[in-house]
Amino acid sequence: MASQEAIWAAADALVKAGERPTLAAVRKAVGGGSFTTISEAMGAWRGRQAIAEPVREPAPVAVSQQAAVLAAELWAQALAIAHERLQTDREALEAARVEMARERAEAVELADLLAAELDQVRAELEAGQMLLTEKDEALLEQTQESNRWREEAALMREKAALLEGKVAGLEQALGQINVRMIPVMGTTGD
Repeated sequence: MASQEAIWAAADALVKAGERPTLAAVRKAVGGGSFTTISEAMGAWRGRQAIAEPVREPAPVAVSQQAAVLAAELWAQALAIAHERLQTDREALEAARVEMARERAEAVELADLLAAELDQVRAELEAGQMLLTEKDEALLEQTQESNRWREEAALMREKAALLEGKVAGLEQALGQINVRMIPVMGTTGD
């Protein structure tokens, strides 16, 4: 004997397959059984089907027209909200663009200022290097001049030493001449 659940499952399978669930078709699907049992189960199945699938009737024209008006009003409100949000977004984007342009102008101004300062520092550095070069050249000239004076002083010392030697030699020679002359002077008659 087929259970009520088996009969309902067979009826559902026939509907899904696109067939009409008659008593004979259901009996064949469940593999036999009494028509009375199948008939009672199918009665309950049909009652359940009627509850599960409500009858759908087309809406009256007045309801359809009112629904169309309501849909149009909703659409108009949605567009207004979207337009308002779009306008707000545009204003925010414009404010951001203006701020970015201001920041860019400030950055360009700062870059120009830094470039001018860099040029000034380079000019000062070049001037300092030129001054150092001039001082280096002057120091080199002074060093060379000092070396020349030292060399000349050394030559003068050498000449002075030679002259001192000559003077000493001359003084010695003169002393010898004077020694020789004193006796000669003493003999000649005073």
